[in-house]
Amino acid sequence: MGLTACGGETAATPEVEAPAAEPVVEATATTASVSEPAAETKEPVKLTFWNNWDSKNGETIQALVDEFNAQNPDIVVENVFQPYGEMTTLLQTSVVSGTNPDLVALDLILIPQLVATGAVEPLDGYIAADAEFDINDFYPLLAEYDVMDGARYAIPMSTNNMQLIWNKDLFAAAGLDPEVPPATWDEMKAMAEQCQNKEQGIVGFEYYTQPTGEGITWQFQVWLWANGGEFLNADNTAAAFNTPEGLGALTFVSDMLAGNGSQPGPWGLFGEQKACMQLDGSWLFGYRADAPFEWGIAPVPAPEGGQTASNVGGEHIFMFNNAKDKEAAWKFIKFMTSAETQLKWDMATGFLPVRKAVGENPEYLQWVNDTEPRMLPFVEGMPYAHTRPATPYYFEVSDAFSREIQLSLLGEKSPADALAAAEAAVNEVLSQ
Repeated sequence: MGLTACGGETAATPEVEAPAAEPVVEATATTASVSEPAAETKEPVKLTFWNNWDSKNGETIQALVDEFNAQNPDIVVENVFQPYGEMTTLLQTSVVSGTNPDLVALDLILIPQLVATGAVEPLDGYIAADAEFDINDFYPLLAEYDVMDGARYAIPMSTNNMQLIWNKDLFAAAGLDPEVPPATWDEMKAMAEQCQNKEQGIVGFEYYTQPTGEGITWQFQVWLWANGGEFLNADNTAAAFNTPEGLGALTFVSDMLAGNGSQPGPWGLFGEQKACMQLDGSWLFGYRADAPFEWGIAPVPAPEGGQTASNVGGEHIFMFNNAKDKEAAWKFIKFMTSAETQLKWDMATGFLPVRKAVGENPEYLQWVNDTEPRMLPFVEGMPYAHTRPATPYYFEVSDAFSREIQLSLLGEKSPADALAAAEAAVNEVLSQ
C-alpha cells in the first residue's frame, strides 16, 4: 500500500515490488472479502437450588443467589423454596425419579437419610483441589457432622444453638442478683431452689419432660455432653450414654425435677413468667424481644471443672451426584459458605456463624453489640456446640431413648434403670 501511494516508477522496481506489495495487497483483499465466523455463544449452566428459607430469610437467600449469578454469567442458579415439612418427601421422591435438584440446603439431621441413598456427591476431592477453601475454619464440632463413613458430604451454611436464659425479674423477687446467672450445676440448682415458689406455681428451672420425642433427647444431650459423655459411639452403631457421665447427667436433672428447683409440667412456663430459667435457642429473639419482663442469656452451666456444651441445629449445603455441572455446583457451595457471604448472611438473618472467620470478625462482633448484645453468649458458645449423631436412624433412636428417659424425669424409674433400658432400646433400633 505504501509503494502504490508513492507513484508508478517505484512500484515498477521488481526488487521492491514483489516482497512488499504482494503480501500487503493480499492481506488487504483477504480482510475485505473474508469475514471471520462469529464465536459460538455458549449457553450458561443452569442449576436448581432447593431450600426452606422464607420471609426475611428467603429474601436474603434470593439476594445472595442473584449476587452469585451476576458474578458468574456462565452459571444460572434458580432458587426454589420448599416447605420444611414437605422437603424430605419431595427429595426422596425426586431421587427415585431422577428429577432431584442439583443443590440443596437442608436441616442437618435429615442429610444422613439422603446420603444413605448413595445420591449425594462427596466433597473431599473438591476441597482438596481448591486452595482457597479452608475447611478448618469451620467450627470443628459442627463440621464433623458432615463426615460419614470417612467421606464429607456437606458444608455448614447456617446454625443456631441453645444457652441458658433467665428471668431477671423473678431472680430479683427471690432475692437473687438479677445480673448474675449460674455458671455451674451446683449454682444452677441452688439458684433454682431459691427462685422457685410453689405457692405461686413458679419453678426454678424448666426442663422439657413431655411429650416423648426429640424435645427430651435434644435437651438432655446438652447435660450429657457438659458432663463429658457421648450419645452414640464413634461410628453410630451403639449407645454410648449408659456411663458414669450419663448417669451423673440424668441424676442431676431427675433430682431437680423431684421438687428440688424444678418439677415436671407442660412446656411454656418461662414465657408465662412461671419459670426462672430454662434452655432456649438463638431463635428466641424472634419471640422474646417484646417480653413483659427483663431477661438475659448466659452459657449453659457445667459441672464443677467441666466444660459448657450446647446442641446445634441449622442447615448444611450439598450437591447430588447427578448435578448437571459439578464444578459449577461446587463454585456455588464455595460462594455460599465463604466468609464474605456468611458475614452478610448472618448479619441479615440472625443465624450464628459457622466459621471462626465470621465469629471472630470485629465487624460482626460490633454488629452484635449494636444490634442485640444478648446474642454474644450464643456466638461464643459455637466452639462448644455439639451436633447430634449423623445416622439415618436418628429419629427412631431419639424416640426410643426419650421413652425410657422420661420415666426417670417423671420419677417413675431410677436414673440407672432408665439409662439401662434406654441403652437396650437404642441398640435394638440400631441393630435393625
